[in-house]
Amino acid sequence: MSLIPQLLGGGLFLAGLALAADHRGAARWVVEVLLNPAHADPRLLRFYARRRLEHPQMHFHRLGLRQLQFVRIWGGFMSALGLVVMTVSTVFLVLG
Repeated sequence: MSLIPQLLGGGLFLAGLALAADHRGAARWVVEVLLNPAHADPRLLRFYARRRLEHPQMHFHRLGLRQLQFVRIWGGFMSALGLVVMTVSTVFLVLG
């Protein structure tokens, strides 16, 4: 058995921990850059602009704090999942 699942679990654990703890603004970066519709695909924004419609998530600035909490909660879930993957892969490595 290889060590790849343990490395992937460790990476998932550390990434989730960084999001959950908002280490160096990681969660805020995810919210401001990846979830902000102003940074969306230009074709998608043009699609809405041509039809004179508002982008479905343009209320982003009102929901920013809620989205930050959402990302931090899911970071905790990612961290727990990474820990489970590391534990299970270690048990299979020892037993197998």
